Amino acid sequence: MRIFSHFILLAIITLQPSCYISGYNTLNKNSTSQQEKKYASHLALEENYSVYLDATWTTKDAAALLKVFESISVNLNLDFSTWKISNDDLENGIKIESKDKLKFVTISRNIFPVEGSQEVFSPDKHLYYAVVQFITENGTNRPIIEFILLKRYGIHVPSQTSLIDIKTRKKSKGYSDFDNDDLMLIISVLEEFPRALHKTPQLKYIVRRIDTENRGISSARPGRGSIEFAESIFLRGPYAHHDTRKIIAHEKAHFLWAFVFNNQLKADWVKLGGWYQDSTSESGWSTTKERSAFVTDYAYTENPNEDMAESIGFYFVYPDRLRSCCPEKYEFIHNRIMLLYGKRWGTPNPM
Repeated sequence: MRIFSHFILLAIITLQPSCYISGYNTLNKNSTSQQEKKYASHLALEENYSVYLDATWTTKDAAALLKVFESISVNLNLDFSTWKISNDDLENGIKIESKDKLKFVTISRNIFPVEGSQEVFSPDKHLYYAVVQFITENGTNRPIIEFILLKRYGIHVPSQTSLIDIKTRKKSKGYSDFDNDDLMLIISVLEEFPRALHKTPQLKYIVRRIDTENRGISSARPGRGSIEFAESIFLRGPYAHHDTRKIIAHEKAHFLWAFVFNNQLKADWVKLGGWYQDSTSESGWSTTKERSAFVTDYAYTENPNEDMAESIGFYFVYPDRLRSCCPEKYEFIHNRIMLLYGKRWGTPNPM
């Protein structure tokens, strides 16, 4: 049946004026090494992922797409699909259409990596998320979603029925299962961090907590290796989509402060924020700076850890607001964290 589908696909490509049969799949022993090199990524996408590229794809584009597919180490048994690049803006950078059990995929040109841009510290992040949309069937394939969270970010997603209340040692009724859309949103935020910061070994679990009056919106629990997200941040209500993204980045940042950032980096951040330990303060910290030097009231009234978590959340979601109120903090996060750890991916000791 798969071979038969292959023939159908080739027939459709041949007949449709917008597609073509490229020369790369007819290379033979007489092909030059230059030709083989030029179309190597095209061929690898065909053979390994059943992905066929039309004439809109350059060698560089194909190599970028292949790199993303190879970074997703799940055993993919994909149906045949044809891919084209468009200058149109598309939601999540991708549009997937099905016809006669075949898939036709359109990718936005603007999601491809931009060379030399320091603003794009994870240059393939948008292309990666578009491919995640494809292989998860627009965020509906739960096993693949959970596999990506585990393999790329080191995070387990326990079901609500498997959670045990620490005090009673009974199954907890205070949690609910994540929706697929929740997990896809979390993936998109985690992907924003540099690759060297994708996995924090101590961050092992995420759970969705049913809201109560006595508990906050969300909380990082470094001692337990988990983040608890309040159910309400994923539902329509007081929290907009961007605020949810900020909260996710904020809680991830607490694990970086606890386990990744060295003492010198944290000391420099304390100095930048004018922080000093104060036994008379409820949080144990005070600052010599004015409120205007902090991105939120919460960052101003708590401690250096919360100040950084809030600032990192704004860096990803509301960068202009962070630049406006706290340009020195924006530059600190950009240069000392994002760019620095972006360069460390693949080194023997990236942390």
